[in-house]
Amino acid sequence: MKTTNRTIVLLNNSRNTKKVMMTFLFLGLSILLLSSCKTNDDNDIFIPQVFDGLEYKAEILENRQEAKQTFTFNSDGAGEVYGEEGTILYFPANSFVDQNGDPVTGNVDIELIEIYNKAKMLLTKMPTNGKRPNGDVETLKSGGEFYINATQNGEQLALANGFQLFAPADEIDNEMTLFNGQDNDCDGDDLECDIVWEEDEQGGVEPMQREGADGQGVTGYGGFLSNFGWTNIDRWYNDPRPKTILYADVPEGFDDTNSNVYISYNGEPTALALLDIYNTETGLFSEHYGLIPIGLEVHFIFVSVQDGQYIYAIQGATIEEDHVEVIGTTSVGTEAELVALINALP
Repeated sequence: MKTTNRTIVLLNNSRNTKKVMMTFLFLGLSILLLSSCKTNDDNDIFIPQVFDGLEYKAEILENRQEAKQTFTFNSDGAGEVYGEEGTILYFPANSFVDQNGDPVTGNVDIELIEIYNKAKMLLTKMPTNGKRPNGDVETLKSGGEFYINATQNGEQLALANGFQLFAPADEIDNEMTLFNGQDNDCDGDDLECDIVWEEDEQGGVEPMQREGADGQGVTGYGGFLSNFGWTNIDRWYNDPRPKTILYADVPEGFDDTNSNVYISYNGEPTALALLDIYNTETGLFSEHYGLIPIGLEVHFIFVSVQDGQYIYAIQGATIEEDHVEVIGTTSVGTEAELVALINALP
């Protein structure tokens, strides 16, 4: 990727902008017709640019694949797997069976993705959107998101016994519990699907202290899992203030096929909501049920990938009733530059 960083202004598709565009277009055509009857084959016709979405989707999948760590594990005995960011997986002996239900022996491959911050959530499109039993989608505060899987010689394995997940934490929140990632009717594998989190009614986590990979004591959350795929340690975000729906108006040429809009909650390092509703008639991104607290201080993050670089905008705002955030000025830069900006958010 190039390392240049510049600011560009893209035409926004808000109603006011469209009115101005139409007015100038009408005046221009009128002047052209009144001033001359000659034909000019050199006249250019303005065609709004539509940006490709395949590159952005490929970038998200590539980020998930690059985040995946693979370990070789002897399934005959009990043992642990240590993630780069402090995650620990403990598997009892004889934990795996094949697709026929037969016990697996010998080495297996353990796959792990660990996500503990907003920047990695955004790059991998793994926001903290949680679904209530009644279908409402609300924001969660995460204690860590994880993808865990096991294969042998490329063949998918299943679990004969549950295994333990340990996630380190600087501060303990006793309301944290387990959530499972649901793939929203996606036909691909778990790494290709958009995920929404649903609470695991059978599972939970407890604060614990244990020895880390370096032999030093570490504090965090421990819980037992009975499934592969995506798992999240979360709690529901609670705010007593009145709620509202909000909208984001993105630059011309962008929609839900080639960009995303996130909301970063100020003061919450692991609360990142995705505006997962897009109205093709209004051109606005939105959330589901009007559950955003009025008065909440946030940062809107618009992001896409075009020609090998990130196009993004980060705008601070205080949520008002029926809030509409207009994204006008965007920047172009590298992944590293975007990550640094997100990590610096309050």
